[in-house]
Amino acid sequence: MLRWLAKRIIAAAIVVFVVTSLVFVVTHIFTDPATVSLPLEASQEDRASRRAALGLDRPLSVQYWDFVSGLVVGDLGESFFQTQPASKLVFERLPATLRLVAGATVVTVLMAAPMGMLAAWWERRFADHAVLGFSMASISAPPFWIGYLVIIVFAVQLGWVPTFGSSGFKSFILPSFTIGLASAGRLAQMTRRGIVEELRKPYAVTAMSRGFSRSYTIVHHTFRNVASGFVTMTGWEVTRMFTGYTVVIEVVFSWPGVGRLAVEAIEDRDLILVQAAVVVLATMVVLTNLLVDIARRLIDPRVDLA
Repeated sequence: MLRWLAKRIIAAAIVVFVVTSLVFVVTHIFTDPATVSLPLEASQEDRASRRAALGLDRPLSVQYWDFVSGLVVGDLGESFFQTQPASKLVFERLPATLRLVAGATVVTVLMAAPMGMLAAWWERRFADHAVLGFSMASISAPPFWIGYLVIIVFAVQLGWVPTFGSSGFKSFILPSFTIGLASAGRLAQMTRRGIVEELRKPYAVTAMSRGFSRSYTIVHHTFRNVASGFVTMTGWEVTRMFTGYTVVIEVVFSWPGVGRLAVEAIEDRDLILVQAAVVVLATMVVLTNLLVDIARRLIDPRVDLA
C-alpha cells in the first residue's frame, strides 16, 4: 500500500510539473506578457522597458528555471495589474472555490445515490423513466442557463436566497445546487446501470429467491459492489467542477473564487495571474484523482494497486 501510494504521489507530481510547464510555454512563447500588459498604443520603447522590468529579456531557459524554482516554493510570479504576488491572490480565493466544490459534491451524492437506487428498484416503470428523464435534462441544460433560471425563480421571484455574492449560507445554496445538478444526473445514470447489472448476477438472484426484497438486496448487497465505481465517478465529477463548472458558475453568481479570478485576469490580460490560477486548479484536479484512488482501495481491497 505504501509503495503504491508513493508511486501515485510521484505520478501526480509529474502531471503537475507537465501541466505547469505547458502553462509556461503558452504564456511565454505563444504570447508576449509584456505586450498584453500594456495598452495597444504603447511604443516599442515602452514595450522593451516593460520586458526588461518583467525579466523577459533574459534567455528563455533562465526564465523557465526561475519559474520552476519559484513554483517549488510557491512563487507564481507577480500580477501585472494588481502588483501583488499571484500566488497570494489565488490562495485568497481558493477557500471559496473549495467550499463551493465541497457543497456541490454533497448535493451530487445526496441526489445521485437515491435516484440511482430508486430507478433500479423500479426498473422500466414510471420512477425509472422519471429519474432517467430528469438526468438527461440536467445533463443537457448548460450550467449557466440553470444558474440564471434558479436565480430568477428562487432569488428574484420567491426571494428565498440572495441573488449573488457570498454573504452567508443562503448565498451558498444556489451555486452549489447548480453545479451539483448536472453531476448528479450523470452519476444517477451510472448508479442505476451498475445496480441493474448487479441484480442480474447469481448472488443477487439467489438472495431474492430466498425471500429478500429487491430493495433490501439493492441497499445491502448490490450497491456495495458498485460503490467503487460510484466513488470513481464522483471523483471525475469533482474534476469537472474544478476545470469548468466553477469558472462559469462563479461568474454567474459573482462568487469570489479562483474561477472568477481567472476570468477577471483574462479580461485584464494579466497572463501571470491566469497562469497561477490554472496551475492551482490543475493541482486540485491531480490531488482529487489521488484521493479517489486511495478511497477506492479502502472501499474495495480487490482494486489492483499496480
